[in-house]
Amino acid sequence: MSKLLSVLVCLTSTAAVAATPNIVVPQGGVGRWDSMAAESCGIFGKRYPAVDANCYYPVDMKAKVGTHEVALYDQDGKQHLASLTVQKVEFPEINITLEDDTFVKPSPENLARHKEERARVLALFTAETTPVRFSLPLSPAAKRVPKSEDDFGSRRTFNEIRKSQHTGRDFPVGAGNPVIAVAAGTVLMAEEQFFTGNTVFVDHGGGLISMNFHLGELDVAAGDEVKRGETLGKVGSTGRSTGPHMHLGIRWAGARIDPLLLLESPNALPTIGDSRKEVRDKNQEAASQEPPETKPETE
Repeated sequence: MSKLLSVLVCLTSTAAVAATPNIVVPQGGVGRWDSMAAESCGIFGKRYPAVDANCYYPVDMKAKVGTHEVALYDQDGKQHLASLTVQKVEFPEINITLEDDTFVKPSPENLARHKEERARVLALFTAETTPVRFSLPLSPAAKRVPKSEDDFGSRRTFNEIRKSQHTGRDFPVGAGNPVIAVAAGTVLMAEEQFFTGNTVFVDHGGGLISMNFHLGELDVAAGDEVKRGETLGKVGSTGRSTGPHMHLGIRWAGARIDPLLLLESPNALPTIGDSRKEVRDKNQEAASQEPPETKPETE
């Protein structure tokens, strides 16, 4: 191969790589592709329905850092490819003191209970995907949602012994206030569990599952159909909890993501076609915004 031909091949290859659309999404974040009407989307080997003809790409809080391929399948079934670069996040370290060491040094019986509960919960995230029943943004999970602490993904140490990573966000909502569904869906599980206390999982279709932990009481049961804004239970402090608060978690296509991102306009999410500056600006905007008050419940 001549030197000139080698240079041309190299330049052509470089141009092709440069032309590939790309977004940068932090661990626990969500990317978007809205330049064409989508039927379904793909990331990390999973294919799932589009939402309002837009593709969203949830990135797990422990997703491998680097560049991954994403796909958009348009209304005619044609595949379009782009790339998504996962950005590492340094999650905060938090030390928590519990007066009762029941949840710090669980008995063999409680450990066995937790293992059985965890197996049933994990099975929820591998079930067949149902049709989408939500739009973005989601409804806040309470009538009034104060600003959350920046605790999503935080690495927690309890009494300097037991460690865990926080997969949701805690909001300082007072005891007894109603916890409401962020969208229409089917209650997959509503029961008292060892670590998470009174717990509700709701399937909203499209691979999106919301989780509310530590409720004071439950107002729904497994199999119930709920509407957006319908009461699931009341704020409490059950399970491994230091006081009354509202815990909201979201899994989308199995990925543990920051629920706060879905409570704001999706326009703030990093979008394929954005410049790197626009991606940074959107990430900062999403991190700084507070969730709005929800609309009154429908009678």
